[in-house]
Amino acid sequence: MAPLHLGLILPSYGAALDVRRLTGAAVAAEESGFDSVWTTDHVAVPDEHAGTHGTIAEALVTLGFLAGRTKRIELGVSALVVPQRNPIVALKQLTTLDFLSGGRVVAAVAAGWMKEEFATLGADFDRRGRLLDEWLDLAAAAFAQMPGRVRYEGRLLSLDGWLAPALVRPDGPELWVAGVSRATIRRAARTGVWHPVALPVEKLRGRARELRELRPDARVVLRIGVYFVGEPRTGQDERGRHALAGPSEWLAEQLAEYVEAGCNGFVVNLDHLEPGLEERIRRFAEEVAPLYATRP
Repeated sequence: MAPLHLGLILPSYGAALDVRRLTGAAVAAEESGFDSVWTTDHVAVPDEHAGTHGTIAEALVTLGFLAGRTKRIELGVSALVVPQRNPIVALKQLTTLDFLSGGRVVAAVAAGWMKEEFATLGADFDRRGRLLDEWLDLAAAAFAQMPGRVRYEGRLLSLDGWLAPALVRPDGPELWVAGVSRATIRRAARTGVWHPVALPVEKLRGRARELRELRPDARVVLRIGVYFVGEPRTGQDERGRHALAGPSEWLAEQLAEYVEAGCNGFVVNLDHLEPGLEERIRRFAEEVAPLYATRP
């Protein structure tokens, strides 16, 4: 079996956003053996969401910054809301980041859910799913034709223009599909990686089975909040979603259940809003990951 993937949600949003803290977390994750670090994508949210995402560093710009501060670790965005951006510009940004980072960029893409943000950005909320489907076709066509003239003609998107420099990864930046809907499962069967968020283990088990009926070699990498506390309890992240909270050995047992249910790895949020994040990164790498990764 391939090694389990381990990623970290960076403190790229929220009241604790700070350049030194952001850089320190990325470097600590790299030094601790994590495979990837992840930013979060929002641009201009309405008042009711300002407490969580009103303060946020733009996701792709942040990845470019961190490419110069790290050497090995993959740089991801979870999740890039392609339909609320200019889709061709987003494609160009990802291929440029692939070039500048030495092939370390990963994008978990999503259709999006915040209707008010779409309106602010002048994007079409009602056609967001269809646009994302077509963008995945466009990306595949572009990666196959680069460097040079890229031709693509779809119902919502078209491109006839030059895209260079050449990709570092032969197949282009790795594209994951984020979300929990059945449309997400269908898209993930195309790209090969499903990135659900905060699912309880039994829900993940069923959806992973559906995915592998469509694509047997598909991978599942779960994004989930993980909190170190003295006694196990029902956890919630800063948005009230399912999370794990307990001592190290118990956390490892819970993550091992996800692996048994079909998970190929995790992108963990180690309470990025609170002080001591670098310590928690090292603690997770030393006390939790070795236990669930080797459990039969």
